[in-house]
Amino acid sequence: MSHPIVDNHEQQLPKLSHMRYQDAVQGKEIYNVFGNRVIETSTPCGTVLAVKVKPTQSFDRSEAEMMQYAASNGVLAPNVRGVYDIITYMPLARVMVSELVPGVSLDQVWHDMTDVQQSSIKDQLRAQLARMRACKQPLIGRLGRQPTHNNFDSLGNTQFGPFDNEEEFDEWCLARLKGNALSRWKWKKFLERERRVSSGSFVLTHGDLTPRNIMFKDGVITGIIDWERSGFFPEYAEYVFAMKLCHSHEDWWIPVLKEVLQHCSKERLEFTELIER
Repeated sequence: MSHPIVDNHEQQLPKLSHMRYQDAVQGKEIYNVFGNRVIETSTPCGTVLAVKVKPTQSFDRSEAEMMQYAASNGVLAPNVRGVYDIITYMPLARVMVSELVPGVSLDQVWHDMTDVQQSSIKDQLRAQLARMRACKQPLIGRLGRQPTHNNFDSLGNTQFGPFDNEEEFDEWCLARLKGNALSRWKWKKFLERERRVSSGSFVLTHGDLTPRNIMFKDGVITGIIDWERSGFFPEYAEYVFAMKLCHSHEDWWIPVLKEVLQHCSKERLEFTELIER
């Protein structure tokens, strides 16, 4: 692989500084949505890598830290090789270099699978989710007391947290709630009841388990990619994010998630929907 992502020689700077951030890395493009690109490339020794390119202001380094943490704790996430900033024409580019997960995304093959094959994938997903729930931190946020992606913000790219406990998080949620005093009192009492029966654990949460983010090859899941919405959240979060906040889920995928994810109360789903609005 040529090394535009790590080469800091001065003679490269004039050329890079006139590039758009989307063009900062060249190679086989395997993903491009709204200017966010993933490029397939290879090292001189033949190792195939994925290079994710985004503007610095919308690409937090903690995303890479979360993905590497997952990979280091037995989750099928790509290992990260590094994160680099590049001097390009504004905005500046940030790239994350990771292992390239083999296979194709699950949405491309699901409908061609037999019932037995689909059942096997569901079992594999349950195993991955169990590994994720075994990964815990003492706060809501990201590693090193960093904030995480605000999954309730459907119109922007904001962050929130960290929160030291579930009550702090609940108070943040209540502050977003529209409505009269009686409605706020009702939901405040609901959250108090929920906390009394909560495990109090904050577990590794992917936050965007669409079939496009689950890679598949030869009958097995090979990786879970795109940890942009990840963080440590209460145990109910993966389910409510999937059911209420991930609006890009295909309709056929929702019943699958209902089979493999740990459920929460209908009231929690309703509350989450109100917060986003």
